[in-house]
Amino acid sequence: MDWFAGLRVLSLESRRAPEMATLIEKYQGVPMVAPSLAEQKLDLGGVLDRFEAELEAGRVDAVAFMTGGGTRLFLRDLAARDPRHLETLRGLHLVARGTKPMQALKTFGLGAVSVPRPHTWREVQAHLLDTLKPGQHAVMLEYGEAAPPAMLRELEAAGLRVTSVPVYRCIFPEDTAPLARAVEATAAGDLDVLLLSSGTQVLNFLTYAESLGQLGAVRAGLRRMVVASIGPACSEAAGELGVRIDLEANPHKMGILVRTAAEHAPGLRERAWPRQAG
Repeated sequence: MDWFAGLRVLSLESRRAPEMATLIEKYQGVPMVAPSLAEQKLDLGGVLDRFEAELEAGRVDAVAFMTGGGTRLFLRDLAARDPRHLETLRGLHLVARGTKPMQALKTFGLGAVSVPRPHTWREVQAHLLDTLKPGQHAVMLEYGEAAPPAMLRELEAAGLRVTSVPVYRCIFPEDTAPLARAVEATAAGDLDVLLLSSGTQVLNFLTYAESLGQLGAVRAGLRRMVVASIGPACSEAAGELGVRIDLEANPHKMGILVRTAAEHAPGLRERAWPRQAG
């Protein structure tokens, strides 16, 4: 099998950028890896002051953990203040948005209810609506982006008290030169495939394209590319930003994402934009 067969493949991966480039090359693609984000830990001092006060007063009924990294940061800082807070959390209704926050909770000796697939904020919302009663207080640990306003409106309309706790935000990487080159190549129609492993990647990519005055051209370029997503949460976020998803990895792992794209992208690309003879 020729796999990517020399297609030009863009990845916006940050944490595992070298590994992603190696995988693309392994499957006979030409990689362009442009880290699109960096995680910026927020000052949790004031946030933890308020959460600690509510927790000690018995005014927290549920906590929704939306990401593994954010869960570890939050619980580490909370336990550093007073390890007994973890014991208090054991008596609350804890909700995990998938396997990563669940695994992070286990490292602190905590268990939770994992919402069903596809592990998006919609499943978290549905679970809280089914589980909590009007007047009860749910804390949402945000990750990367703010909690979706539609989610907060639905929960508050049901009579729930909701507090959003931002743990970190995703910003542009310190070195934006690779991202600028990716914007230029996409706008010029020089790329064939886009691999996405988070919705925040595409948000930052489009935001940076807009800052360069290239948003329209980049959106046109994306419509000509085969776009592969690592899973439903990523696909949903991309769809909300107007980016069409052609392929989705299952199971939702980086290696499977690259393999799935390598197997199917050449045929999809050829059917949509056949190469011209000569």
